[in-house]
Amino acid sequence: MKDKASFSQDEIYRLSEKLSLKSESGFNMEAEPYILATDFPFLIWHKFPWQGKKVLIIANSGDNILNLWSLGVKEIWAVDIARKACFINELKKAAIKYLSFKSFRTLFAPYYQNSLFPSVTPFEKKSIYLKLRPYLSSVAKDWFDKNVDENNFLSPNQRELTFAHLIPHFIDERSFLKAKKAIKPYYLFNLSIETALEEFNEYFDMIYLSNIPEYIKQNLLTQDREDEIEAILEELYIKALKRLNIDGLLLIYCFGNVEKMPNLIMHEKKISEKLKINLKIFSFSFSTPLIKGSHFTHALIIFKNKKFFT
Repeated sequence: MKDKASFSQDEIYRLSEKLSLKSESGFNMEAEPYILATDFPFLIWHKFPWQGKKVLIIANSGDNILNLWSLGVKEIWAVDIARKACFINELKKAAIKYLSFKSFRTLFAPYYQNSLFPSVTPFEKKSIYLKLRPYLSSVAKDWFDKNVDENNFLSPNQRELTFAHLIPHFIDERSFLKAKKAIKPYYLFNLSIETALEEFNEYFDMIYLSNIPEYIKQNLLTQDREDEIEAILEELYIKALKRLNIDGLLLIYCFGNVEKMPNLIMHEKKISEKLKINLKIFSFSFSTPLIKGSHFTHALIIFKNKKFFT
């Protein structure tokens, strides 16, 4: 693949269309995007050596990416099989660069009544979007233009709102300004992570797969393909490990308490033993004021091994 710096965002989308988007995760190009983060690795990002690193990451809502820049990463390559997720990323990076904290929150606030964001109107959102429109790719403009008058335009769902207070640049102006100062240009590839790992002629210091492995497990189970899970995950992890620089880390997000429910990562443990690679678990807990007495425990699973370095 040609150096990404040689392409505009529109050209990258056109290039992506020539490559396979097939994924065992169950996602496809038309999958609906997340407006706000639904995974929260940034709660423990500080435990890892991001300074000066080159990162490959699942784009998702763009919030994980915004949190990484302030930790000193050198370069980010973001991929997402969902085209609309790429559009949300385009808008969000323009928003944090050009908007005030108040306008940023307004743009991504829900329309329904809530205690975390100010109430907003469709007119307010549209006005803010139009300010950012010049900074978007032509295909992103086309999609936003078609949807800007919809009642739920850029309105996060209840699940996303429930944990919005965890996202530093949404809840705290100081964190927002820190992210604004730190952000650098990055390109978005509308690809499945499987295709990206095959096609990129690049090596990374950190690769974040989000919870794509969980989606693969769930998708294969619904297709009665349980006996294929371990082999498919092993293939994915080997592809990722081969794209790591020496001392690089492969990070995987797990929605659940792996100490109480070890079966959540039983395939990862078997694969690490088979391939003779190190596996570490970083569990962390959090709560939300919107659910009284709530307590959640998630984990980051880390693979590290020099065996696959080239």
